[in-house]
Amino acid sequence: APVPPVSARPRKLSVTRIESWMRDPYQIYAQYVLNLRCLEDIDADPGGAERGTFIHAALEKFIQAFPDKLPADATDKLLAFGRDALREGRIPQEVEAFWWPRFEKIAEQFVLQEREWREEAKPYLTEISGEWQFEGQEGPFVLTGKADRIDKFAGDEYAIIDYKSGFVPKTADIEQGLSPQLPLEALMLEKGAFEKIASGKVKDLVYWRVTGSGQKPVERKSAVGRDVDLAHMIAMAEKGLKSLVDLFDQPETPYLSQPRAEAKPRFSDYEHLARVKEWGIAGEDAEEAA
Repeated sequence: APVPPVSARPRKLSVTRIESWMRDPYQIYAQYVLNLRCLEDIDADPGGAERGTFIHAALEKFIQAFPDKLPADATDKLLAFGRDALREGRIPQEVEAFWWPRFEKIAEQFVLQEREWREEAKPYLTEISGEWQFEGQEGPFVLTGKADRIDKFAGDEYAIIDYKSGFVPKTADIEQGLSPQLPLEALMLEKGAFEKIASGKVKDLVYWRVTGSGQKPVERKSAVGRDVDLAHMIAMAEKGLKSLVDLFDQPETPYLSQPRAEAKPRFSDYEHLARVKEWGIAGEDAEEAA
């Protein structure tokens, strides 16, 4: 496996890329050391990225427009923001035709759940970026992140909310550090990494799954297990991050491709470069021969 010099190793990564680093270090090597970027297929079907973009944009504008109290016609207002997001994002017609009926369901259910949620916490910041720097063995490392939404409970306690238009991480993966996005964003908040929040305590981490399909077009779910101490989870996220950086600061540490089969990523733009499928087939052949 390739082992780049320490000087070439990344010193700044986002919370979303930390998960890739843990599950498939080769992705980080290909993207940040070799500086390779994946190009979309010429005949690629539009869908997932565009869907998430316009849904996020519509929800962001809606929350920003009504941070205190929702109007009586809140669903109509959210639908209007959805149409604006489609137009401003230049979303292809085929994506709009497929997703607009689902967004209508999302709008209705989101407003219902938003009214219920606001009895506990109120919107505070949306689409807020931040960064936190700490010292690794080979010098400073910067963690960056962009929270979809940060809400505030009474006092100086916060909830970090992440909208998901597709897959939602398993609670076990979050607790084990395999899906560390929200715990790391919580760490950043408590370190004062986000503007307008000098300090504060994170009370909850929440996923809002907005698919517009099935019996639950919108599903709000805490990322913190019932018997889990959130403060301990955040502390372990910090410890795990620093250990990860220190491990890859060691010159002998290789950037292996999907070293743990049970924790491999759902998608990888660099899987073909690592010849994962070829090696997988070769391994199966070897087992059959044995």
